[in-house]
Amino acid sequence: MTSPEILEHTKRALRDIGLRPSRRLGQNFVVDQSLIDLMLEAGEVGRSDTVLEIGAGIGTLTKAIAGRAGRVVAIEKDEAAAEFLERVVPGNVEVLRRDALESPLPEADKVVSNLPYSISTPLTFKLLSEGRFRLAVLTYQKEVADRMVAAPGGPDYSRLSVACQLRAEVEVVGTFPESSFFPAPRVKSAVVRLNPRVGAVAGSQWARLDETLKALFSQRRRTLRKALFTYGKMLRTGSPSRPRIDEELMQMRVFELSPPDFLHIAEELGRVEVKGAGGTA
Repeated sequence: MTSPEILEHTKRALRDIGLRPSRRLGQNFVVDQSLIDLMLEAGEVGRSDTVLEIGAGIGTLTKAIAGRAGRVVAIEKDEAAAEFLERVVPGNVEVLRRDALESPLPEADKVVSNLPYSISTPLTFKLLSEGRFRLAVLTYQKEVADRMVAAPGGPDYSRLSVACQLRAEVEVVGTFPESSFFPAPRVKSAVVRLNPRVGAVAGSQWARLDETLKALFSQRRRTLRKALFTYGKMLRTGSPSRPRIDEELMQMRVFELSPPDFLHIAEELGRVEVKGAGGTA
């Protein structure tokens, strides 16, 4: 629900810096105090925490985080918004003028962000593959959040589902109406909490898994056998039959496979590729 004081402050700030929010870029500013409170509570933000915020905008969420955290690192790509931020945030906030997708992510204990919806999926993949944090609380379009927590076999199950669930415990902690943001998006939103798994997929293993997910989910309704036959043409060995994969899995459709199944498949494909590469050296 819209908080009138936050909405008025947001409109005034946007006028002051001459920023017209872009729907194309997913610029929707939080104007709901209950949403801010939930994010801080779900993130368990405390004085010992360094918190990373991506897409800080005009600082509404930033200042709330700073009131609880020891230190905040706020990334903002828009120069006018970043300049405004530097004028209004307290001294425990460091503003970085950079593109979060194109730059290394600073280390932080936690990530609390109202992500720009237009880039929320690639940002999530970047956080999961490169980020160093104990807990993240992030906003998404509800349909994206539904994909993140989707179970195998369902219509929302996707590459994003598998990648998120292998790297973290994923939980939707709240949903909010369009009126919680200005300008109001055309979709409902959700707050998602990510708790990274200890010893999760990392490094070259993550790269192989992501490549495998892209290839297989482009054929999500085919059996794994048929999908691997197509994918096998891209392997140096050219042979989709070499991976040691159970016949039961081979007969399942891609969207029915579990996250651990995909990890096993990616590991087997990596083993085949390395063996094939060695044989041709």
